[in-house]
Amino acid sequence: MKIVGLSGSPYINATNLKVLEKIGEELKLLGHEFEVIHAIKDFPLFNPQTEYQERYDIVNHTRDNIKDADFVVITTPEYIGGVPAILKNALEWMLSESTLIQKPVAYIVHSPIGDYAFEALHRHLSIMGANLKNEWKLLISYDKRTQKKDGWFEDEDVNRQFKAFIKNIDEYKYNKEDG
Repeated sequence: MKIVGLSGSPYINATNLKVLEKIGEELKLLGHEFEVIHAIKDFPLFNPQTEYQERYDIVNHTRDNIKDADFVVITTPEYIGGVPAILKNALEWMLSESTLIQKPVAYIVHSPIGDYAFEALHRHLSIMGANLKNEWKLLISYDKRTQKKDGWFEDEDVNRQFKAFIKNIDEYKYNKEDG
C-alpha cells in the first residue's frame, strides 16, 4: 500500500515529524511504501479563487501525490486551540480539489494538551469527506508524549496504543478497482 504522511509542524526536528517518521519506519517494515510530504510548509496562502490555483506547482504536485496514495497519515501539534496554520492551509488547498474525498486518513495529535486540535482536525477531515475510523486516530498528550531515541514512547500504555494505531493502518485493505 502506498501511504503518504503530513506533519502539522514545519520544523525539521519537530516531535510530530519524529512520530510520523516512526510510523513510516514501522509501516515500511510491514511492506508498505511510506513518504513524508514536507512541501506543505512552503504552500502559498490558500486563495479560493480557482483561476489562481493552476500557478502553484508545489500544491498541484502534493495533491497528485495524495490522490495517488492509498492512505494518508497526519501528525500534528495543537496551536492556539486548533491545528497549526500550515496544516489548515494545506487542508484548504486539498478541499478545493476534493483531494481527500473517501481517502482513508489516520491522524495523531501529539501535543501537551491536544484536545481542541483533535476535535478540529476531525471536523475538518469530516467536512472534506475523508474516510475516518476511530481506530485511525490517536491523541497523545500531557506527560505521556516523551519519546525515546528509538522513536517509541517512554509510557508503555502509549506504546500499546501507538502500535495498535500502526497495526490498524497496516490491516486496511484498499482495492483501487472498488475505489
